[in-house]
Amino acid sequence: MKRKFLGSKIKSYRRSQGLSLQSVAEKIGKTKSYLSMIENSKAVPSLSTLRDIATCLGITIADFFDEEANNNSKVFKETFQFNNDARIIHSKKNEYNLYLLIQNQTFKMKTYIVELLPFGGYSQELRHEGQEQGLVLEGQISLYLDEHEYTLNKGDYFYFYSNKKHKVTNKSEEKAKIYWVYLPE
Repeated sequence: MKRKFLGSKIKSYRRSQGLSLQSVAEKIGKTKSYLSMIENSKAVPSLSTLRDIATCLGITIADFFDEEANNNSKVFKETFQFNNDARIIHSKKNEYNLYLLIQNQTFKMKTYIVELLPFGGYSQELRHEGQEQGLVLEGQISLYLDEHEYTLNKGDYFYFYSNKKHKVTNKSEEKAKIYWVYLPE
């Protein structure tokens, strides 16, 4: 496999999950600069680093190399159960838990449950390519899009282009849950 291909695959998987270089670098114990060098094919990761990256992204090392799995449009599983299939892929103490619901890399859409703990949320604004939508399942959230703040309650939903600066917080004493869908471009 060519080094350039591996770096671009890592970047693609990371971006498809809306994860920043910094957040992945912190989770794998490497610098943002080093991870950027890997993604831009200026450095070759060790096998242990590649394993750490794959684990962080909720995939296996084989997913980086399996062309058939990445190009096959066949759906291998069509129904899912949260307790059996969801996997926590990112967590910040007293802030949030991010669960990846469907781990099939052939799907373009990435589906998550975002659990915001009381007075928690994402402190870092994100901005990337794609589109996002969600439905508030529990509690009340504040969704920030560029310079606007929107208060959403259980049953409210949203849709926006991901190139807007965005973050979400929970200003209440109760836990909030959001069904969140991201479609990368």
